[in-house]
Amino acid sequence: MQEDTLNLLADCSAGIKMALSTIDGILPGVQDHTLRQKLKDSVSTHHRIQDETLSMLQALGGSDKEPSAMAKSMSWLKTNTKMALGDDTTAAYLVADGCDMGVKSLCRSRNRYPAAQKEAKSIAEQLIDCEEKLSASMRPFL
Repeated sequence: MQEDTLNLLADCSAGIKMALSTIDGILPGVQDHTLRQKLKDSVSTHHRIQDETLSMLQALGGSDKEPSAMAKSMSWLKTNTKMALGDDTTAAYLVADGCDMGVKSLCRSRNRYPAAQKEAKSIAEQLIDCEEKLSASMRPFL
């Protein structure tokens, strides 16, 4: 049970870091005020969930997890290449695409660690919900 909990929380933490990194890479190129505000609001939500995740990880004696180097590199390359040539539509597409990948990854982790504590599952659900809402909020900008 504790191992499933720690693994689920670590996966949530890595996912949050990936999301924040992507949004941070996109924000400087966003021109539309409404799109910019939606992204900033999402950053705040991600930070709140990250604080909760890290607090629980520390309480259980676990450690934080970084996204894989390959995933970070590929995301950075895709984001920077497309944003150099793109606009707000490109930014919204990248965010929606990243959210959709994040939801799939989080659902896989949630299912992989069924014995995780209820609180850890709740954090994963909050993060999934956050990603789904952010993806949906990008649709008007596509």
